[in-house]
Amino acid sequence: MKDYQTLEKLFYKKYDINEELKKRLENPCAYVTDLEINPITKGKRNSSEVFRLFYLSFPEFQILQEKIFMKSKEITILSEKIPNIGKYSCINEIMVNEIIKTNGIEGVRTTKKDIYNSLNSKKNTRLSGIINKYLKIIEGKIDKINSSEDIRKIYDEIFKEDILENPENQLDGKFFRKEGIHITDGFKNIHTGDPSEELILSHMESLIEFMNKKDIPALIKVSIVHYYFEYIHPFYDGNGRFGRVLFSNYLAKKIDIYTGLSLSYTIFADKEGYSKLFSETSNSRNCGEVTFFIKGMLEFILKGQDSILIMLKDKILKLEHAKSYLENIKLKEVEKDILFFYIQNYVFSDDFTLLDSNILKYLEIASRVTLNKYLNSLKIKGYIEKISHTPSKHILTSWVKEKL
Repeated sequence: MKDYQTLEKLFYKKYDINEELKKRLENPCAYVTDLEINPITKGKRNSSEVFRLFYLSFPEFQILQEKIFMKSKEITILSEKIPNIGKYSCINEIMVNEIIKTNGIEGVRTTKKDIYNSLNSKKNTRLSGIINKYLKIIEGKIDKINSSEDIRKIYDEIFKEDILENPENQLDGKFFRKEGIHITDGFKNIHTGDPSEELILSHMESLIEFMNKKDIPALIKVSIVHYYFEYIHPFYDGNGRFGRVLFSNYLAKKIDIYTGLSLSYTIFADKEGYSKLFSETSNSRNCGEVTFFIKGMLEFILKGQDSILIMLKDKILKLEHAKSYLENIKLKEVEKDILFFYIQNYVFSDDFTLLDSNILKYLEIASRVTLNKYLNSLKIKGYIEKISHTPSKHILTSWVKEKL
């Protein structure tokens, strides 16, 4: 794709873009979808023009997809080196960062403390819905979407205690919004969603049919789905976050859970580039071509995987160092086992605090009373300290952390 340019760029170079469009559509490598858009200029839709989304399948796409699957294999091999508690803590830490970043892309400030407080709360909070949805993704409980009703059900699960608490965001149609919506960057309109629920339902039906196609590579398909969902913009608020949850859902199913939970983290680092992918694809002079959007999204996936690989390699190295420390201290074997759980948690997620009950699941100990006896012993010897009684939690002491 080195010399392949957008139709918009060719327009400014005085090319006949209608002729160029014809060549692209007639190319044997072209895939023309049934997904229709009205192009957008200066934040407004041009209802007099209709384009079907299409892309050209360049060899670079195959290379990018091959790299993604190879990196996924590398991630999986590395993750298998992580003991159970470490893996549990690591995935939770990645999930927390993903939620923070997907909210941050939309200008919604969320802290780790907010998320951990919500995780530990017995009451529903504004973050409970999105946390529970990502937890389901981690558990492999992947949502299947066969209708607009399914989309609405997932949206309600995620945002019932958050976005939908605001009366202005209440959905007034059968499944989606009735009224039109304009998206701004704070100064001007940059996008206009479908103007009526009738059109939303029509486009959503086409999108769901496309989602279930078998004649298009999975990662190319999910990229196009991501674009078209945001183009429709079926809700008054939360479209971006919802769309990225669907993307994560799909990546976790088709690639691996670590890749699925690294998308927003990467996008957050290049929000401008992410936004530009959408605006350029919707531009009237690009005539519905989604080739460059696909390339951009595949590159975002790869960058996310690179960040995961760097993190895993670093953490595994630290864990090996911690094992050496553990071997050289004088403790009963069961105490070493318990202390190692806290070490794993510290190495892979210093912010995510284990419950004592989490540890009990992985030990061959008959009762909580027996566990408490060993925890008290470790506490007296200065290895751990209690930070919470209800629920009961311990962490490594500062001097142990310094050794690691």
